[in-house]
Amino acid sequence: MNKNLTFFNCLVALAGLLTLLWGGAARAIELTPESDWPQVEFLVPPEFTGLLLRATRQIRSTAQVVDEGDAWQLYRRMQPAIEDALGTQGYFSPTIRRELGELAQEDDPPVVRVRIEPGPQTVVSALNIEFDGAINGPEFAARRERLKALWQLPVGRPFNQSEWTLSKDALLRDLLARDFAAATLAESLANVDPELNQVELTVVYDSGPVFTFGELHIEGLSKYPPDLVERYNTIRPGDRYEQERLLNLLSALQNTAYFSSVDVKIDTDDQKPEQVPIEVTVLESDSKRLGLGAGYSSNTGFRTEATYQHNNLFDRAYSLVTGVRLEQKRQSTYADVFLPPSRQGITDSVGVAFDYQQVSNQEVDRSAVGAVRAFSIGPTDYQLGLNFQLEERRAFGVDFGQTQALVASAAWTHNRVDDRLNPTDGYVAFGQVAAASETLASDQDFVRLYGKLQQFWSPSRDQLITARLELGTVAASARRDIPQDYLFRAGGTNSIRGFDFLDLGVLDQGVLVGGRRLVIGSLEYVRWLDGPLGAAVFTDIGDVADNWDALDPKPAFGVGVRYKTPAGPIAFDVAKALDADKIRIHFALGVAF
Repeated sequence: MNKNLTFFNCLVALAGLLTLLWGGAARAIELTPESDWPQVEFLVPPEFTGLLLRATRQIRSTAQVVDEGDAWQLYRRMQPAIEDALGTQGYFSPTIRRELGELAQEDDPPVVRVRIEPGPQTVVSALNIEFDGAINGPEFAARRERLKALWQLPVGRPFNQSEWTLSKDALLRDLLARDFAAATLAESLANVDPELNQVELTVVYDSGPVFTFGELHIEGLSKYPPDLVERYNTIRPGDRYEQERLLNLLSALQNTAYFSSVDVKIDTDDQKPEQVPIEVTVLESDSKRLGLGAGYSSNTGFRTEATYQHNNLFDRAYSLVTGVRLEQKRQSTYADVFLPPSRQGITDSVGVAFDYQQVSNQEVDRSAVGAVRAFSIGPTDYQLGLNFQLEERRAFGVDFGQTQALVASAAWTHNRVDDRLNPTDGYVAFGQVAAASETLASDQDFVRLYGKLQQFWSPSRDQLITARLELGTVAASARRDIPQDYLFRAGGTNSIRGFDFLDLGVLDQGVLVGGRRLVIGSLEYVRWLDGPLGAAVFTDIGDVADNWDALDPKPAFGVGVRYKTPAGPIAFDVAKALDADKIRIHFALGVAF
């Protein structure tokens, strides 16, 4: 007991000592308030005032002016800083002098007044861009001309240090991006003639040799086989060096669940430019993860969820993802197994799911097993699927029996937005076709077509306009033996706001069920007010029916609040259908494509 008390007392004493030392250190480094700095006035055209204040800030903050001797010393200290600052804007021949005004009172420190005449601005009179190394070969003639076109400080333009630096960096970045991994800026010269107010610019770039990629050299693997990393690699030995391809490999590996840290690089030794090994260093993440969560959806109510992920099933880097989700209107459990992608970027998966849903006085039990093949070509993602589903429906104590369908499907998503999480420009198009046949384990022949187009415009940085159109149809002689998943319902968040979740459908014997035709339109305007906060006004319209001529589009209107986050905008909406009395609240995170 005494030892514990002694240890506790030591901790208290140590904390007090650290607090005392920290307070003293903080007081020691506290900056002098700007109001206590010496009084300095720059008599100069107003467009230069901010530049000179920034350039002399450090000098003024540490100076003490008590008498004329101190004032002259401060003036002499500021002179070179003023000359350097004006030089960055192309003024290399300024006239700088101190003006003496009325004598200060005996107890008042003198004011330092500096009159500055920037003089004429220096103009670029000559520009020499030269190259050394393999880029001088005839195959790179067009690239040399394109590199010269990147230069931002041409002959005849006033010299500016910022544009001088940006131009040099732009050419070097372009060289390093492709073919020339060891490129350098070998020479950089700005030869100023202060009498003629002209400057001659000369830059020499050494591209070095052309680099080519070699084999992967992988470090850090213990649980996973080396071919797991190779599956994500599209670079082949002998391919010309491209920085973007290395970044793509890095991004692909980082986006997997297998690794918590990834580094991808090559050795840029210009003496060994051919077949340079790609060095991949990884830190494996935990292969087993358990997750617990809770949340709320304005569609299905409060929810709790438990998930389990195993990323090395059967020691073959298969990913098992399974979970249980309990919501007020829906309960489900699932298990999916994802295979590592092939070298062609194809990802296969298989899964099972069980689902219970109670919406609009109808209870639906579903069980399904399926397989999916996913791949991408450019900006378009494709999915091919085969799914077998059993469904049982009940309503008002009546059992409608069981339906089944073996459905083959194909879907594509074409993404042309500037930012997938917070889009401001572009569009996303989605299309899907699904088919089933009575001759292949299905109760009903049908073909289902569905399409969705969402467009984003930004007239200005603080405005966003979003338009959405959805169309769907099911070709079938009847809908009774088609599972509800392959019919259409509408209403709720990300559908038609102002209506409850799946509140639009077709009445069948007093029970609301899915229909064979769908049309939805939406138009939304967002004005960003301050930082990430925005206000929205919108209108949604649509309907579900069994035939096109039975559609009766129902409009709804609303207002909302938007808040930008790295994961996408948070949306809180209040909406009302035109022919309904009730106002509904909708909540969503992210943009639903």
